Amino acid sequence: MENKRPRGREKKVVEGSSSVYKREEAKTGSGPVSGSSGRPGSKPSGSQRPEQTSQNRPGPKRAGALGSIGTIIVVLVLIRLLAGSCNANTQSSSVNVPSQPTQYVVSQPVQTTAPTEAPAPAVDMTEILQSMLAGTPAASALNTAVTNNTVNNTPVSATQSVLTGVTEEKPAQAAVSGEARQKYTKIKGNGKDVYTIMVYMCGTDLESNYGMATNDLNEMLKAKVADNINLIVETGGCKTWQNSVMSNRTNQRYKITSKGLVALDQNVGKKAMTDAATLKDFIEFCKTNFPANRNALILWDHGGGSLSGYGHDQLYISKGSMPLDQLHKALEDADMKFDFIGFDACLMGTLETAVATEPFADYLIGSEETEPGVGWYYTDWLSVLSRNTSMPTVEIGKRIIDDFTTVCARSTSDATTLSIVDLAEFSGTVPKALSEFSKSISSLVDSNNYKTIANARANTREFSRQNRLNQIDLIDFANRIGTQEAYALANALSGAIKYNRTSRSMTNANGISTYFPNQSNSGVNSMLSINNSIGMSTDYSDAIKNYASLQTGGQIIPSSFGYGGTGSLLESLLGSYGGYSTPSTGSTSWSGGTSYGGDMAGLLNAFLGGGDFSSIYGARSMDWVNTDLISRNAERIAANMIQPERIVLTEKNGEKVLALTEEEWACIEDVALNVFYDDGEGYIDLGIDNVFDFNADGDLIASFDGTWLSLNRQIVPYYWIETIDEGDAYMIKGYIPAMLNKGTDGEQQVEIMLQFDDQNPYGYITGARIHYSEDVTGTLAKGLIALKDGDTLDFLCDYYDKQGNYQANYYFGEQFVVNGPIEIANIAIENNRSVANYQLTDIYGNSFWTPTF
Repeated sequence: MENKRPRGREKKVVEGSSSVYKREEAKTGSGPVSGSSGRPGSKPSGSQRPEQTSQNRPGPKRAGALGSIGTIIVVLVLIRLLAGSCNANTQSSSVNVPSQPTQYVVSQPVQTTAPTEAPAPAVDMTEILQSMLAGTPAASALNTAVTNNTVNNTPVSATQSVLTGVTEEKPAQAAVSGEARQKYTKIKGNGKDVYTIMVYMCGTDLESNYGMATNDLNEMLKAKVADNINLIVETGGCKTWQNSVMSNRTNQRYKITSKGLVALDQNVGKKAMTDAATLKDFIEFCKTNFPANRNALILWDHGGGSLSGYGHDQLYISKGSMPLDQLHKALEDADMKFDFIGFDACLMGTLETAVATEPFADYLIGSEETEPGVGWYYTDWLSVLSRNTSMPTVEIGKRIIDDFTTVCARSTSDATTLSIVDLAEFSGTVPKALSEFSKSISSLVDSNNYKTIANARANTREFSRQNRLNQIDLIDFANRIGTQEAYALANALSGAIKYNRTSRSMTNANGISTYFPNQSNSGVNSMLSINNSIGMSTDYSDAIKNYASLQTGGQIIPSSFGYGGTGSLLESLLGSYGGYSTPSTGSTSWSGGTSYGGDMAGLLNAFLGGGDFSSIYGARSMDWVNTDLISRNAERIAANMIQPERIVLTEKNGEKVLALTEEEWACIEDVALNVFYDDGEGYIDLGIDNVFDFNADGDLIASFDGTWLSLNRQIVPYYWIETIDEGDAYMIKGYIPAMLNKGTDGEQQVEIMLQFDDQNPYGYITGARIHYSEDVTGTLAKGLIALKDGDTLDFLCDYYDKQGNYQANYYFGEQFVVNGPIEIANIAIENNRSVANYQLTDIYGNSFWTPTF
């Protein structure tokens, strides 16, 4: 049998020590800062957005050009007033498309003759006036390159990191399957096509905090937009626009032309942009007033993938996001066909998005992963399209993708991926292949092959894992399963994906992802409902239900009888042996008990006979659970479950180890080290790290060297997120919770993102992502904030009392001031009073804790 072991992080230990202590309570209002790591006692973080998940869209490809010279500002204001002004804070009566619309003319650059001596730089009025739109200290406050990071003790910029490089440009696929349906859009050719491009721009905090929407509007203004292109933008969903034109009191509509910004309707009304009716109304407005033979729709905002859908409206937080079934309804009610639908938002390049949009569009452009802050780069592809409005759609998509990946590689260390899917081909080739693939999964899990699917699922490229979206690359998943039906689906999807480009670190991101649950099944009911509404294959929904049902079966015994998975680390620290507690039912132990037949299969069947799922999963609907399937496979489930009495430490060659069989290790997906510091009154949670070693016999060595991760030799709480292991190539991600620039107007609760990989084994900082509180929808924010010299970090920790009850967040240690390169290393804990143990997660999502060491 294959020697299957998880990969641990390579640790560098430096000399010296660092103290561990908490300061005053931190009023974050967000619950445990460990919430997104999947740690014991943590709440699911599907409500967090870090769409980009913490990840806001940093200031993108270029800083705003607004100067501080008062006379220039006065001149520019006069220019705009002469052209016709718009009071962004004044309500006005709604207007239709005016015959002489308000227009903000962009003046031409001042021309200069060749000087005889070095002159002062000429003033580019175009750039400055567009910067007036940008409004913009926000743009300059965001750096476009990651700074103050080290790789092997050498400062590294985003462009120096091998991880920010992009895969080589290649031709887009031209061939189309004969099974593809006819395209909705008929291209006339020879540049005779009229193209209406609808940009639905929900600004949200991306704009109010960072001016990202304004940056992209500036990119559009810089394009040479042809007269036969109608570039129409609806704005809304934002508390504060970082320019003096858009209003935060009402939605507005504009047309972007080669001469500037034209106001079409300055008072559409204050409407939630995550409401399907608002999107429908915008599409109908464009259809009526700007008829064209080619139409495109771009949805700009946060995104949360298949389960959460599109958008977060800062003015209507309680309305949540726009799920795919509501997006589908908006498109259906608008009764319009599109050349392409694109998402300048995170995580929307999914199978479910393709199914939802296929009846209305020929192509889908979307990202499987969270988008970096710069998002799409609009100037070049709009200019190229303006020169030939008959440009094939695949080539338009390729240009968008190439611009996106290239600009992102220059400005951020975020991983990137973007693809264009031919929905006409998708509709003709994928449904049958998906149905057969789905049936094969259902058949496999109803045999002795659940572990095969579980291991394939665990090793498949996953996106935004820390947010528990359960979104994975579908082609990678199919290839890892390796059946004939799986390969057929992978081939059909590959044929429909006409172009896909990624950063080099984005391995096995092939262009389309899907929802497939693992460990957490809390979203299954909602996803099945959405699938039913958008017309997803019932066979695929059945495959999800059947796999999740067996996963639920594997969680029933630990959850319902108090064994294993419902124990916690702190219970172990406080004396519960092996991380599981004695059953409250009065039954005896697993191995020697007589209740329920004295075996796990008997316990499982006993629960199915009269147990209450709500006792395990709360009030969530569990109608989807296939109890007959679980019952048929009770013995198989039991055979692939770790028995708690096996999680013990033994002496071997002078050291404590956890010795399991190869069969048992094959049931373990993750291993992680938990460390708590006893400060005399309670426990400071130092976090969770994937540092561990195995001996020559394959046993897990149970030892803690008393060191913990530090930045510049200052210990910090750290939480491991995921490991992507491809043998020689690997990537490990984690985060440090902190308050960025505490006490300033720019204060933000963030997660400092760390990455370790085969090129940089000791790690580096990729940036900071915003931590969103639980009242925010499940969509995620774009991009990472780059740390810069002078930034302050006040680290955050969770604190528990001596009974193991969570108390509050506290500030941790001294304030950290960013100043030059940051070294990541382990250092000894001063006056070490720490307790540690390992957390093991099995193929059903149950967690087990070893005794402390």
